[in-house]
Amino acid sequence: MQFLQFLKLFECIKEELIMIISEEYKFIFLKPYKVAGSSLEFALSSILSSQDIITFLSKDEERERQKLFKIGEQNNRKKLSALVKDFSKQNKRDLQKLKWPKLFHPHCSAKEVKTFMGKSRWNDFKKISIVRNPWDYLLSFYHWNPSSTKRAPFEQWVFENRHLIGQNNFQYKIDGDCIIDIFLTFENLYDDLNKLPLNDFELDEVKKLMSTNFLKSGFRKLSKEIEIEYLKSANFIDKAIESFCDIEIKVFGYQRPY
Repeated sequence: MQFLQFLKLFECIKEELIMIISEEYKFIFLKPYKVAGSSLEFALSSILSSQDIITFLSKDEERERQKLFKIGEQNNRKKLSALVKDFSKQNKRDLQKLKWPKLFHPHCSAKEVKTFMGKSRWNDFKKISIVRNPWDYLLSFYHWNPSSTKRAPFEQWVFENRHLIGQNNFQYKIDGDCIIDIFLTFENLYDDLNKLPLNDFELDEVKKLMSTNFLKSGFRKLSKEIEIEYLKSANFIDKAIESFCDIEIKVFGYQRPY
């Protein structure tokens, strides 16, 4: 194997992988997009052990996690021997297509986790996730990208990024059926932490961290900006959300804010 090829191979190691599987507490945290999931991951890290699967946060969050809890990303990548074995089977022309033989990838779907764990183990674990008003979720995505100083008007942006609508179903569903046992709501996240399968001491620790560590943008309450953006938008946004976000609407009763 040529040295430069091997360096290219190791570039794959840097890819971010996101989720938690707790062997001790028998839960899986499936992280959707734009729901304060990183904050919950960080807080849950305080009660996890060396046998659990913990995936990578941002560099700053990882440093803080190591500093506070002496724990970080673990148990979610294959060994180097498996990597080299997989690489040796590849044709040189396929080098660019070669992926790090990982267990999980960003915002891993429920179906992929079930396949990895096997049906029996999967059924033994509580599946946990976070749900958010889908109209607010879309607007959060719209404002999230700091490079979007020249972004399109909201209605146009939604049309161009309509694939984002309902994408959290990959964490919520398998073959159309909801598999989440414990839903936490973004709007009442702190109070909903009481639903977690933890004892009082561990729950208090997680709640303390959640109250002080909204690591990214924090909780952006519904505001006048939502009213302005949605009042200007066409009905196709509402129809798309109503078509793809059935869990959010039918189970949790979310409605267009304005």
